[in-house]
Amino acid sequence: MVEGDATSHGRAIESLQELLEANNYWNKVIGIVDSKKELHGRERLGIGVYDPSFISYHPDALVIINTISIKAIQKAMSDMGIKNDYVVIPYYFYHGTLEHIYDNDVAYKDIIQHETELRQLYFLEDKQTQRYFDVICKIRKHNQDDLYRPDDYEGTGENLEYFCDADIAPKGDVTYIDVGAYDGNSIEPVVSFYGDRIKRIMAFEPDDKSCVKLQQYVDRKGLSAKTEIYPYALGSENKTIHLSSSGLFSIVSDEGENTLEQKIFDELDTEIIGDAMVKMDIEGSELDALKGMKKLISDKEPYLAICLYHKIQDLFEIAKYLKDANPTYRLYIRGGWHLECWAVPERHFS
Repeated sequence: MVEGDATSHGRAIESLQELLEANNYWNKVIGIVDSKKELHGRERLGIGVYDPSFISYHPDALVIINTISIKAIQKAMSDMGIKNDYVVIPYYFYHGTLEHIYDNDVAYKDIIQHETELRQLYFLEDKQTQRYFDVICKIRKHNQDDLYRPDDYEGTGENLEYFCDADIAPKGDVTYIDVGAYDGNSIEPVVSFYGDRIKRIMAFEPDDKSCVKLQQYVDRKGLSAKTEIYPYALGSENKTIHLSSSGLFSIVSDEGENTLEQKIFDELDTEIIGDAMVKMDIEGSELDALKGMKKLISDKEPYLAICLYHKIQDLFEIAKYLKDANPTYRLYIRGGWHLECWAVPERHFS
């Protein structure tokens, strides 16, 4: 039995077939469970799609959770009194990469090559960072897609909102720099957490349609006076770039059908009030955008939350770049499916 997203995620049930066949489960699947009512009664690859109550009629079935909302499904099953044994496919470690493509050999070689240096780059005295690191190493060294028991990933997988950890969050006034602001969904929790301490919001979103939604969000929440929306991308060069749409994502591509302007952050006329906080989730272009922030990083020592889940190599390459640019940073791992590197300046702890 498979519980999770039957149709909308990139890998979905079609690509799950290979994994389940490799683990001798595919010919034992009796149903796909999904909360979307419009899917009930349909079939995927000859397997019926059912309401979650379907599980209760099969108390001895093993449930395979195939979604980023692992905790939500666990709670829903518990609330329904369902006590089936279950395993999970941890999206946040290998299915959340760019275009939902993951190469086990690349991941294996990368962790073998860089593990020793990674242990020096990340602040492993932090228990949660150590736990994330241990699980990442375990999965990448395993060198094959697999299913995992809850104990295998316990302590990871929670999508903690950007900068909303009181122990390593700025203590005073802040300027929030949201790179990849989309429709404002990543601004909401930050505003809720910091309240009036947010003095300025700089929101970067190159997509025209998303910019309209972002402006509507800012107006609706009464944030217009402190928010400036920048309708372009950030990178290490000022240039026109091409984007190609691919499923849930837009990806930089020489043959992309859409064009937009990319700018260097350090060359913009910006005003930072209080501490700068930079959140960055831009579909694999994070490292290039950071290179255009080198002066900000060295001069202002901003707090950073940089997504790592788009590219396998970013676990090492982004951490290495940040420590080279500013050796005072302590680097933490957070974020669950949105695996992130949080960089906190040493002055925070003095």
